[in-house]
Amino acid sequence: MKHHPITILGSVVVTIAPVFAQDAAPIPDLAQALLDAAYETGSPVEITAVANAAKAVFPDYEIAITTQTAQKISELTPPDVEPEMIASVPENAESGNGFFAISPWDGKVELSALLSSGNSDNTAIGVLIDAARTDGDFVHNFDAFFNLGSSDNILNQKRWGAAYKLDYNLDDRSYAYGRLSYEEDEFSGFDYRLFAGVGLGHYLFQSDPFTWKIEGGPGFRYSPIDDTREVDQQFAAYGASETDWLIREGVLFEQDFAVTYTSITTTFQSVTSLSTQLWGSISTGVSFEYRHESNPPIGRLNTDTIAKAAVSYGF
Repeated sequence: MKHHPITILGSVVVTIAPVFAQDAAPIPDLAQALLDAAYETGSPVEITAVANAAKAVFPDYEIAITTQTAQKISELTPPDVEPEMIASVPENAESGNGFFAISPWDGKVELSALLSSGNSDNTAIGVLIDAARTDGDFVHNFDAFFNLGSSDNILNQKRWGAAYKLDYNLDDRSYAYGRLSYEEDEFSGFDYRLFAGVGLGHYLFQSDPFTWKIEGGPGFRYSPIDDTREVDQQFAAYGASETDWLIREGVLFEQDFAVTYTSITTTFQSVTSLSTQLWGSISTGVSFEYRHESNPPIGRLNTDTIAKAAVSYGF
């Protein structure tokens, strides 16, 4: 039978603890409160990490902290647990937790060349960031973009925006979400567009090579119009579909579709893309974006299209 080193250490320390009990100083209240919180998790890994931190801050109380935490770990760890069942935490390892930690985020940074038609007929360059982080039942989704283009040395495209969506997993396939987005496009006829909404999402298919999810719900859209300064502020309905298909290793097809309905106008957006991994974290791809406004501001076209070639770095 194999025994985890932490279990063996706990048994040894518990056995010899009475010998040092008189010399071990009581643990400070702050350190004890942190240890108690770690004990409540029932995780030897969490307890070990907190104990290491406590000993670094209170080195004079190392004996007492080691004795107490080893005893707790020995109580929590069944004697027949294999070593690989418990992750080891190096004493000097830095925690990767925290909302702004880099490593938990998965996504890409993309640099692209664009060819636009519609309200802006030009070539442009673009930068895009798309990232997500899972934290228990919560999933943080963030994306931002910036496109800048000109024709005959005249600036005729300046479009940028950002969006944040927080998902809460209800089960393996369904989730609730809250979404906030902001977009500016100087040549669309709108000064800017702000949307906030909530809703539900569901994975219709969920496998390694193919996923398809849909989501939707109510929201509110605020859209000042450039020429008239009239403010279009309406309750809205939002719906989206996202499809990812890993055709083969390194080749990914994506189809995203979204619609935002208000009583004044309805916005449709479709993005179709195909990307290929070049080497490591570097990929290249092409995409086609179609945007349609059912009732745009006076003097603006209903439809815009963007063809894009891009190089991206995944993280």
